[in-house]
Amino acid sequence: MKNETLEQQVSRIADAIVELVERTNGPVTLAQVGREVAGFTKDDPPFWAHLITHASGETSFWYDMTEAGLAAFRQVMNGRRVAVQFVNMMPYLLEGYLIENEKWQPIMLLPAKAANVESPKYLLRYPLWCLEHIASRAAAGESPSRPLSPTCYVGATADQFFAVNTGELESEERYSFDLSKLPFEVALG
Repeated sequence: MKNETLEQQVSRIADAIVELVERTNGPVTLAQVGREVAGFTKDDPPFWAHLITHASGETSFWYDMTEAGLAAFRQVMNGRRVAVQFVNMMPYLLEGYLIENEKWQPIMLLPAKAANVESPKYLLRYPLWCLEHIASRAAAGESPSRPLSPTCYVGATADQFFAVNTGELESEERYSFDLSKLPFEVALG
């Protein structure tokens, strides 16, 4: 690991993230990835963060990453090697971890086969009660995302912790979820 090039580090970290998620066969927090995947996070600056810019500002899935960790994270998400599930803070609180930043959108990673929505950038996992709304928006041409049928997935999900931080609400309200107010094409695109 000492003499690895950045490209080698990215490849090793990306493979380790996918291996962890598939071995677990269920939701994995990024805090767990940080604990179990060498080189994903670090304790000293400079840090890298995954930021998404949208109509309401910026959202981040994670902070305190290494440069290679960020590149690997993007590689596994953009390469559709894992599915992303939006959650509230509870899974992180249960692990004793909390990012106190209003731009933070907690997520969990699942095996790619758990995805039930395909967005232009990522494979996503949504609770079943959201899929009808997503399908109707896709059918009406209002969203580039489309529902998928998960293939043979019998692992756990984090559906009970589903929440999306749209960045438009104050305090705890930002983690409640109202389908009529979520701009899916922004959040998923």
